[in-house]
Amino acid sequence: MASAWLLQSLCTTLLTNGNLPAGPGGTNDTFLWANTTYGTLKGKVVFEPSIPVAMFAGIPFAKPPTGALRFKEPESPDSWTGVRDALAFGDECLQRVALNDAFRDPNARHSEDCLYLNVYTPARTDCDTLLPVMVFIHGGGYNSGSGSSYDASYVAAKGVVFVTINYRLDLFGFLSTEDDIMPGNYGMLDQVAALKWVKNNIASFGGDPNMVTIVGQSAGSASVSLLTMSPLAKGLFHRAIMESGSSLSPFAIEYPGNRMTPRIAARLISNAVNCNDLNNSTALLSCLQKVDANTLLKKSLGITGAVQATLINVPRVETTFGFLPDKPTALMFRGQFSHVDTLRGYNSDEFGGFIPALAGPQPITMEVAKQVLRGQTVQFTNLDRVKVLEAMEATFLKDKKTPDAIQRGTLDGVDYFIFGAPMITELDDVVIHAPEKKHYLYQFNYRPSFSKSPPWMSALHGQEMFYLFDVQQKMFTDTGNGPPNADDILVSQQIMERWTNFAKTGNPTSTAQKGGATWNQYSSTNSNCLFINSASSERLLTPTKVVDFYRKVLDTLQEPNPAPASAHAGKLSSIPAWGVILSSIFVILLRR
Repeated sequence: MASAWLLQSLCTTLLTNGNLPAGPGGTNDTFLWANTTYGTLKGKVVFEPSIPVAMFAGIPFAKPPTGALRFKEPESPDSWTGVRDALAFGDECLQRVALNDAFRDPNARHSEDCLYLNVYTPARTDCDTLLPVMVFIHGGGYNSGSGSSYDASYVAAKGVVFVTINYRLDLFGFLSTEDDIMPGNYGMLDQVAALKWVKNNIASFGGDPNMVTIVGQSAGSASVSLLTMSPLAKGLFHRAIMESGSSLSPFAIEYPGNRMTPRIAARLISNAVNCNDLNNSTALLSCLQKVDANTLLKKSLGITGAVQATLINVPRVETTFGFLPDKPTALMFRGQFSHVDTLRGYNSDEFGGFIPALAGPQPITMEVAKQVLRGQTVQFTNLDRVKVLEAMEATFLKDKKTPDAIQRGTLDGVDYFIFGAPMITELDDVVIHAPEKKHYLYQFNYRPSFSKSPPWMSALHGQEMFYLFDVQQKMFTDTGNGPPNADDILVSQQIMERWTNFAKTGNPTSTAQKGGATWNQYSSTNSNCLFINSASSERLLTPTKVVDFYRKVLDTLQEPNPAPASAHAGKLSSIPAWGVILSSIFVILLRR
């Protein structure tokens, strides 16, 4: 017989003698209940972490975005009577399925009905105070991933309430005709809706709605950055953590310099499913809402691959919903963003595992190096690509003579173009306009003991995630990594402690042995950066070179006065027919 707990208002209160009645391997399950504004939920206690954690899974935070709600802003979920089971994850959103992903459940169900979140909260019997809250936004290039891919119970055991969320992906989250009928950004509105649910309900799970930290990785990190820019999210969070993604990253939003506009992508997808009234957005929307969802996804993925434009369904500037009313650079220049404490950073060799030429046994030549750099600019028009490539080569390949130097410069060029330079450039602007808040920068450069990359590479894209969610988790050790060594465990303890301490106090301190180096704030006068390793250390960056490089890139991609949507039609004819580019790698890396 299950033991019964009741989660009342702010806290879990044991209905027995105050002791946990079941443990790991026990025959009894321990359930508890939470009251939300929509009804009562039944959750379950998990005992694998260092302290028991209550998990509530598959909680709806919006109505299913199907039928007439497809390509619309999310609506509040329906209430229910009685007790709703929150014991199993909801379906993942329809998506490109990434292979060989340590965080992917190969048996997960996918559907359009996917707007669910999951809550992990320490099962406490003494809770006079509410705990800080962390809301995690997954990566995946806006076309894959899910909140349920991450077991956050081990992080929650550090004394926080941890929430993971889903949001609509690919065309379901971002298809746009660039007008008021289909503005796009539905996936971003899902994120806002999830944060509103947290604001209104998290106290029932022991969480403090006035101490919410949003956390994201890769495209999820870019999402966190965009949420700090959005007036719709203002007041819904109080701190932000960004791992390998920025609002200024080339994949983060639709740039005027992109050769594939949202409108063209929408017309190509619509035509592929026989929705042919392309000049009438109202009729087009009605037609698209009736098409089988899996058929739509298949056509979108096929067109993405065929046009070799990397990602074609991404967030965009729009004023209909008003999620992103202007380009991020303009909002930052005017100081129009949420002034919150931030912690952000990137990995030392982000792209290293995704370019065969870099991962091969032989150092690359200058000719191959230039081809690699060219492959990462496939989303832009030919004219813009020339300008961006000139800046990349001048910054990262100039005066490189030896094969090893060329190899290193190539990887640095790609990494800083996609991750590092956008992150630092944004941070430099943020600290000027929000100096009253705390800001921290890191570089994660620990090479995992289970790394299969070449010896000269350290931390690849997404590898810090093993450490944030506890590298000792069985889901990691059972996927070919094997048991972690002592340094792996040390780094994991350090990351979990720093991230959760930042959520608790705004100060990412750590007491971990060797890893507990002092981490000072980043400011306009002190460019402090923590290099996270088994023995972490802090150093001053000299980011002028990469920031100057990326500002040139932004000047190229951001036209001062973007042409109206109808004027972009001619861009379709400019799509080149040259050979295979590494765009598929770019999509995969954003999920790792």
